[in-house]
Amino acid sequence: MSFVIKNKVVWRTLALVLFLVSMLGPWAFDLLNVPAQYSCNRPSVRLYGDFCGYPMSGFQAFLGVVTQLFFVLGGLAKGSLAMPISELIFLLFSWLIVLPFFSTVLLLIWNTNSRRLQILNLVLWGIACFLALTAFYLQTNRDQLAHLAYLLWGIWLYLLGAISTIIFEFLVLRSPAVSGTGK
Repeated sequence: MSFVIKNKVVWRTLALVLFLVSMLGPWAFDLLNVPAQYSCNRPSVRLYGDFCGYPMSGFQAFLGVVTQLFFVLGGLAKGSLAMPISELIFLLFSWLIVLPFFSTVLLLIWNTNSRRLQILNLVLWGIACFLALTAFYLQTNRDQLAHLAYLLWGIWLYLLGAISTIIFEFLVLRSPAVSGTGK
């Protein structure tokens, strides 16, 4: 365990690299209406019925969330609510999936043993892991998409990286060098 603690900068850098690679991988399918008699052109796959799905990377999905959030906030500023509150809450929570990246960068830049910052990082990774798992479940809980879950390797890699980072940060937080600082 001392090897992990001594090389925490390397492990956090590895977590950031894993985060970036996972965001390049597919996280969701953009639905395309293609009648069943026509085939789907690669990289699209037939999801169900008259719909093909174009795999979207995590960055594309997040950009879509950001765009949609600005659209909703613009509508709210004009006095009209363009979507149900549940979708607005989903858009706001989607930001939490990328926040651990920034908290980990802060830990690397400051390179301190600040207990508060490490707890914040641990909590953000936990929340992000839960939200990514929820997003994956909501996409694949339908029978039509369950057989295509393996194609969403970006979100799987994110979940693997998030769980690994949670375990690592918990080990670092429990180490005597950190728990004795009191910051």
